[in-house]
Amino acid sequence: MSIRSFFTLTTWFVVASVVPVFGQSTAPVAEKPPNTSNRESSELVHEVVFVRNGSRRKVAGRLLLESRDQLVLQTDDGAIYAIDQGEIQNHLQTDQIFRPATPEEIAERLLAEMPSGFRIHTTSHYVVCYGTSRTYAQWTSSLLERLHRAFTRYWSRRGFQLHEPEFPLVALVFPDQKSYLRSAQEQGAQISSAVVGFYSLQSNRVNMYDLTGVEAVRSPGNRRGSLKEISQMLSVPAAVPLVSTIVHEATHQIAFNCGLQTRLSDIPLWLCEGMAIVFEAPDLSSTKGWRGIGKVNHPRLKIFRKNQKSWRTARLKSMLASDRPFRDSRTAANAYADAWALNYYLIKYHPKEYTAYLKMLAQKPRLGKDGPERRLEEFHDSFGDVRKLERDFLKQMAKIKS
Repeated sequence: MSIRSFFTLTTWFVVASVVPVFGQSTAPVAEKPPNTSNRESSELVHEVVFVRNGSRRKVAGRLLLESRDQLVLQTDDGAIYAIDQGEIQNHLQTDQIFRPATPEEIAERLLAEMPSGFRIHTTSHYVVCYGTSRTYAQWTSSLLERLHRAFTRYWSRRGFQLHEPEFPLVALVFPDQKSYLRSAQEQGAQISSAVVGFYSLQSNRVNMYDLTGVEAVRSPGNRRGSLKEISQMLSVPAAVPLVSTIVHEATHQIAFNCGLQTRLSDIPLWLCEGMAIVFEAPDLSSTKGWRGIGKVNHPRLKIFRKNQKSWRTARLKSMLASDRPFRDSRTAANAYADAWALNYYLIKYHPKEYTAYLKMLAQKPRLGKDGPERRLEEFHDSFGDVRKLERDFLKQMAKIKS
């Protein structure tokens, strides 16, 4: 699969389908970059000068992949750039060893990049660049760190050993919806005003804004000064889907940086999105935050139950074989509900097989592209006959209390 085509399909993870601004190519991709020194080329820093849309740019990083038409570089902050060979003016392999940037280095760059007034708050795993109050940034980083602990603990207990992120995880927190949407547009993320957060596979950043300013959350007398007050505001029913969206996107970021999933590999969206939904709803009244991982997601269950009434035998097989239902705004809501239901069922009733399936997906090469038949074959090898599993899936999900 071509590099730019892959980005066109999977650069943005949001609650609805988003199309990024990358071109396409059909050139074959070589996994092994050219080696012109005693060291592996991928260990060294490559400097590339290229021109795109009339602008001359310079990018330095390690060479992930190269074809005769394109190359892919990863910079020291974890961002990934796909560059057409025809855009390149100069490509130099240096003798410098590639190393990830430190939190301090990333913080300095973010402050130079973001508008005046943004500041930095760092934690063990995150660099939070914020234009909100410091308290809100602390609340956000606390939420993210609790998610990180819960996520790694959850999968470690199920036999999947994750690793620490290679790069500091970046979260951008804008002061309001307007500045957030403006930045999203500048990044090429075509999102609606209903989307309160997104994760970019290209930049490796989570983007969001101050949810306490949302009109549906605020009420007369509400204060949002302390961590406790912020948690109280964002625990009301109107705020739950907003916080869940942020958690959903942050889950993608963790999964792609801790070894559960590989960026640029062909991971079925039913698995990628459905698993993120499993982690969606934190308990903001708890200091641990995620006492109920794997509990029933009732909003998704409600949609799934509606789908179940008109379920057809080919529906599950169609979701397993293709990502199309997730990318069509007319079917995305139903697809996400079906994906949650399938992941919930597999984790609950086929936990060992589910973990083994995740491990298999984690080993997939970058930019590989599996056809529908291959996806169905891998699912069958992991979970058995699809028709038989589908019958039990529908039976067990019908027993869940709404």
